[in-house]
Amino acid sequence: MKRSSNCNKFKQIFLVVLLSFGFAGFGWSQAATVSGQVTSGEGEPLIGATVLELGTGNGTVTDFDGNYSLQLTGNNASLQISYTGYEPQTVAVNNRTRIDLSLAASSEMLDEVVVIGYGTQSKATVTSAISTVNTAEMENTTAINPVQALQGKVAGVDIRINSGMPGAGADFIIRGGTSLNPSSDGPLVIVDGVIRSMSDLNPNDIESIQILKDAASTAIYGARGANGIVLITTKSGGAGNGNGRITFSYNNQYDKQIRFFPYTTAEEYISVSRRAAALNLDHPNSASRLTGGSYPYSTGNINNLDHGGGYGNSRHTLEFLDDLVNAMGQDYVNNKLNNEGYQIMTDPITGREMIFLDNNYEDVMRQTGVSNNYDLGFSGGGENLNVYSSFGYADQQGAFNGTFYRRASFLLNANYKASERIMVSAGVNYQLADYKGVLSEQGTLRRSRGLPHSTRLYYDDGTPAIGEGAGSPRNLLHELYYEDYNNERHRTTVRLGLDWEILDGLHFQPAASLTNNEFFSNYFERYHDFDRTRSMSSDHLLDRDFMFDGIFNYYKSFGNHNLNVMAGMNLTDNFDYDLRGDGRNAPTDYISTLNASLTEDERATSFIGTDRFLSYFGRINYDLSQKYLFSVSARYDGSSRFTDENQFAFFPAVSAGWNVHYEDFWNVPWMSRLKLRSSWGKAGNNVLNILDTQGQYGSGYNYTWNAGILNTRLANSSLVWETTQSFDIGAEMGFLENRFSVNLGYYNKLTTDKLTSIPLAYQTGFTSILANYGKIRNRGLEVELRSTPINSNGFRWNLDFNFSFNRLTVVELPDNGEFGNRIYGGEIYDQATGQYIKVGGYAEGERIGGIWAFNMLGVYGSDAEAAGAPWDTKVSGYWLSVDPENQKVAGDANWEDVDGNGIIDDRDQIFIGYAAPDKVGGIVNTFTWKGFTMRFVMDYALGHVISNGWRARANGNARNRVMTVEDAVNGNVWWQEGDDAKYPRYSAASDFDNGKRNHVRNTSYPLVGPQHTYSYGHSAYFSKGDFLAFRQLSLAYRLPASVASKLRLENIDFTVTGNNLGYLTAYDGISPEHYNGGESGEYYRPTQLIFGVKATY
Repeated sequence: MKRSSNCNKFKQIFLVVLLSFGFAGFGWSQAATVSGQVTSGEGEPLIGATVLELGTGNGTVTDFDGNYSLQLTGNNASLQISYTGYEPQTVAVNNRTRIDLSLAASSEMLDEVVVIGYGTQSKATVTSAISTVNTAEMENTTAINPVQALQGKVAGVDIRINSGMPGAGADFIIRGGTSLNPSSDGPLVIVDGVIRSMSDLNPNDIESIQILKDAASTAIYGARGANGIVLITTKSGGAGNGNGRITFSYNNQYDKQIRFFPYTTAEEYISVSRRAAALNLDHPNSASRLTGGSYPYSTGNINNLDHGGGYGNSRHTLEFLDDLVNAMGQDYVNNKLNNEGYQIMTDPITGREMIFLDNNYEDVMRQTGVSNNYDLGFSGGGENLNVYSSFGYADQQGAFNGTFYRRASFLLNANYKASERIMVSAGVNYQLADYKGVLSEQGTLRRSRGLPHSTRLYYDDGTPAIGEGAGSPRNLLHELYYEDYNNERHRTTVRLGLDWEILDGLHFQPAASLTNNEFFSNYFERYHDFDRTRSMSSDHLLDRDFMFDGIFNYYKSFGNHNLNVMAGMNLTDNFDYDLRGDGRNAPTDYISTLNASLTEDERATSFIGTDRFLSYFGRINYDLSQKYLFSVSARYDGSSRFTDENQFAFFPAVSAGWNVHYEDFWNVPWMSRLKLRSSWGKAGNNVLNILDTQGQYGSGYNYTWNAGILNTRLANSSLVWETTQSFDIGAEMGFLENRFSVNLGYYNKLTTDKLTSIPLAYQTGFTSILANYGKIRNRGLEVELRSTPINSNGFRWNLDFNFSFNRLTVVELPDNGEFGNRIYGGEIYDQATGQYIKVGGYAEGERIGGIWAFNMLGVYGSDAEAAGAPWDTKVSGYWLSVDPENQKVAGDANWEDVDGNGIIDDRDQIFIGYAAPDKVGGIVNTFTWKGFTMRFVMDYALGHVISNGWRARANGNARNRVMTVEDAVNGNVWWQEGDDAKYPRYSAASDFDNGKRNHVRNTSYPLVGPQHTYSYGHSAYFSKGDFLAFRQLSLAYRLPASVASKLRLENIDFTVTGNNLGYLTAYDGISPEHYNGGESGEYYRPTQLIFGVKATY
């Protein structure tokens, strides 16, 4: 009921805003119209060139023949025509009705301005590593989450989207991060000068994204810049004569999972499970499981006592046919067979007929998610005021039943010229997100989706069945029926800024902002047989940030000398308030709030925290004739998280560049641009809590009947700032009048005084302490290629390609007497040296994320062959107590005894590969012709391996309740002598808990095997994770300007887009997009089909 109410509320607001904007346009006046054609110097039509009435927001773009038609808004108009890679032109109309123009190619895009820290700068004079994602790229994205628009688009930026859940974010890693766990090294995100999260931002509100990658560009943000900076600029209104522009867009999206687990039929599952159980090869009494109703392949369900008892209320549907007829009657059985889809099979063990229902649980969990995304925008302005405002509403249904994400967004940006020297800017940015994911990834995603298909979905009374139990794996339908679980997030940012030109070239630019983030979560489970407590919880989290910047900027040119000096300060004050409550045993299902729970079962906790940041910073940019470029910056940061003596740190940076092509001696006709640049700098990180330096105490620890408190977190008052020192060198080249451009970069980052949690001896009473611990290094190469291979006869092909290589290694660790001062890891036998060596964990000089596993040489083909197997110490408990010659049988895995000592233990592991790729990139093809635009986007990752955990769990029947996959019936799994099998025999009694761990096997060494949940150190289940993803294929059509004008529109575009279309990969799982060593059954990214329309009025 709540979801429907919220949806109607959003739609009512949207309708009011839509009508308001519509009425605003009725009073527009008629004026003269000018038309013409825009071409290149070679006479080729320029498609999509911008034609703007100077001094207004009135404009259009050229069509597929380079033609345009523009209705003017005033007399004495002038036109400004621009096109990327060409010199812009401004011409007076002078009462003409047709104006044809030819644009000259630009040798340098001098007018292109990029956003840098606390300012802007001409791209031609930038000396640091900054990448830009412009308006055109953002307009081409159909993603509801803006971070997805960046995947594969920027060299040195690794976007790891690990979930297809609606509204899900991503791991955003710039140049390899700075920690031992790069997936947690997210950059600092700044939106219109305000620090905030990218989550819930409306992509349609974004004008551009600048990514600052090296220390020369990030050091100006000091302690928060080590992992890179993302500067987002939202749209603003252009100067004009009072008229405005309205844009409306709508996308209709369909999400569907098209890659499925290769499950067998329920009949095949029952058959192979009963055959395997009867052999007693894993659990000595597994044959007893054939009856009793406890397992999905067990009969005896007529004796069920749950949910009122009887077969129709049992957890599983398998039963001997004659027993069910005797218990429930022939009519009952006939109804099951004739009307409810039940089937009959022959028991491979007894030969008796059995009845069952094949419930494909994947079909229950999956759905076609239908989404609608609306955006309405207004921009306009006059001589002294310009405004941009937008309202957006997105309703995204997930491809997984019960999941959704809804977002309402509002943006208002305004700039007011109060006088010739004073400009005031203000903005309001608000998002409301209402979303629901799966309650438990462990239970719902990894376990429940693998329930055997003989498990009951519904009881005879029509209510959902439980699955295995109230914990997991639980039937998703039961979860959705009895649980209310929702989340709501509000983000509000209000900002006010001033640009006061005190003297010519001297600007004072103060700015203040208030950001308020609130999160609400409520949970309630209604009464049912398996949980009668009516448990409930409610959370309210508040995060409030106040920021003030006071900045002086001075711009001055002395002949050919150009100077910009900036100095400023920043004060950031953060306030956190968390209130959490839970309760149980309410008397009714009708009241789901905490006030209904029993008082003695209620508990509430709260937390209040503050955090302050004070910084002083400055920068000098200088260039001589735009040939010789120099920049120096520094920042002095103070944080309340450290103790008084360590609160402040200094972060300097210096960079230089040389535009070689401006030199008089430069005479290379085929190379139109060459810039060399280099930088060095320091940035920091203060990823700690004030409790790490001050300690934490908890109440409730009474002593001798007196109230007491206990030190629960150990303080480390000597903690200092983590620092990343970076060296960068690069070259930017343009060829054939910049028709082809290449950017090359090399970086070397050294992070010292790592803030890392390290383990402590149990005698201390604490498990760990945060410390400055060691040094790590990131080195890498970046390549960006932008080109126009074809631009002829109205057809244009733009090709963008990027490649990044990054290597993360440990440089220094505290001396502990181990070789390389290794921490964690374990000992294996190295065949190359014939010695035992330590591997895994972290050690000086080694790449992070290596994986070792037990090497399966094959499968024992007979009991006689298995009798000579090495003694296996990694089997489950029972099999450690049997005689060595009886431990293994035909069909068991033949493990390599690496050290040849007749024992299989943790030392018998081999190197498999690395969990994360070290080479990533993307390819973007854009084709335009006669109003049509087609885009084909790919991205790739190389250098990692993946453990197929869900396959291992299926073949090993983990937890005794995992649906079989086709391996069990297609010859991949061993069944009898003579089988040439890829995998050991199928286990019906939980291979890990009761068997030989032929499938589900891991090492006891920390940080040696795969770290992903439900992934295993078994060589047969590993494969290379290299992939080329076909990320997007889209086709757009823009109506000719002549047609659009008849509809009183400036332009109208239609698009159809397919996202996440497939992979080229050797990995045998569902998705190769895994970066921590394994795949276990996640919320995979769905394939999406999107239909869109966008109109501008």
